[in-house]
This record gives sequence, C-alpha cells and structure tokens, in this order.
Amino acid sequence: MFLSFGVCIALEMVLFVFANDSSVNSQNIAILQKLKTLEEEMSMLKQTKLKTLEDEVSMLKQSLKSCQSGCNESSKSNTETRERRIVPQGQESQVAFHAHLSNNVQNLGIHQAIHFDKVLLNEGNGYSVHAGEFVAPVSGLYVFAWTILSGDRTCMKYDVVKNSAVLAYYISDAADHDDWAVSSGTAVTRMNSGDRVWIRVSDMLFCSHIVYGAGFGTSSFAGYLLH
Repeated sequence: MFLSFGVCIALEMVLFVFANDSSVNSQNIAILQKLKTLEEEMSMLKQTKLKTLEDEVSMLKQSLKSCQSGCNESSKSNTETRERRIVPQGQESQVAFHAHLSNNVQNLGIHQAIHFDKVLLNEGNGYSVHAGEFVAPVSGLYVFAWTILSGDRTCMKYDVVKNSAVLAYYISDAADHDDWAVSSGTAVTRMNSGDRVWIRVSDMLFCSHIVYGAGFGTSSFAGYLLH
C-alpha cells in the first residue's frame, strides 16, 4: 500500500509535534521532581535548624536554672556565715564572760591567780570566781581581754596563762610617780573543751603587786567564743 506524498508530509508533521510534546513533558516532569526534591531538602534543613535551636534554648535555660540555684545557695551560705559571726547559733555557742574586781587586792604571791569577784556576765558558766579562771565549756576559737590597774607608786607584773603556757606577759607600772597606771591587752587562742585561762602574778621583782579594783577605775577580765 502506497501513501500519497501529501499524506506522508502530514504524518511527519504529527510525529514531530508529538515528539516535541513528549520532550516538553519530560522536561516539566524533571523540573517538578527537582522542585519537590528542593522542597524536601528545605523542610529537612528547617527541621534540623529548629531542633538545633530548641536544643540550644533548652541548654541555656538549664544553665540559667543552675546559676540561679548556685547563686541562691551561695547567698544562703554567706547569710548563714554572717549570722554565725554576729549571733552565735545554738545554746552551746553562747559562751561569754565579764568580771572585774570590786576591791583592791594586796599581798599577792608569785604565780597567784587574780580572782575577779564581781561577775557581770557568765554565759555558758565558764568563769569561776573561786578559782579565778575561765574553763572552756566547748571547743573553738576564743577572744580574751583584760585591764589591770596600779595605783600611786605601785606596779604589777602579770601573766595571761592558758593551761601551762603563758599567752602574754604585761606590766602596769606607776612605781616611780604619783599617778595611776593602766595596762590592757587582747589574746586570741584556740581552745579545747576543758582548757583553762587565767591571769596570775608574774614575778615579784621591783613590784609591790597590788591590783586596784576601786578608786579611779577597776581591773577586769573578759572573754567570749568567737567561732
């Protein structure tokens, strides 16, 4: 069967158009697939970036919470430390005493303790009037202070003693003039429960060893538990 020339030309044109349409369709499909792939990649990137940001926010919140907790604990610790220094906590920590002489004391012997007989304060019952000494009821760091007076033409050499050790050696000296002499001091020492501190006559050399408790002032002895 033979086709005419015109029919052949028409068939070729139809085939050409169909081929072109197929090529366009293939290109469109490729473009659509590429767009879909890009959209999927962008979605995955957004999800990954969002997850990363969420993790970072969570970590920052946790760090802030830990910092606030640490700051609160530090503030609480500092407050408790200040409270312990200003107001001792607990009955056992309330240790303090203050005593002075109500009269002049004469004829003291060497290493004889000075008995401060007028007790103004004795928290913790550490000070004994009869023994003239302080006995630590609890262990800790203690502060002691004292004032010793000598009258006209007298002097007083004395030791501040802890157990068998001399913490301090002082002299109140008015031996060569008509006037009162005053010596004062402070000692800080760590003590165990049962340790003793007292003030005693040191030596008799050149001094009359009269301690004044009446007149223009008084001799005193005080101490307290610092921590």
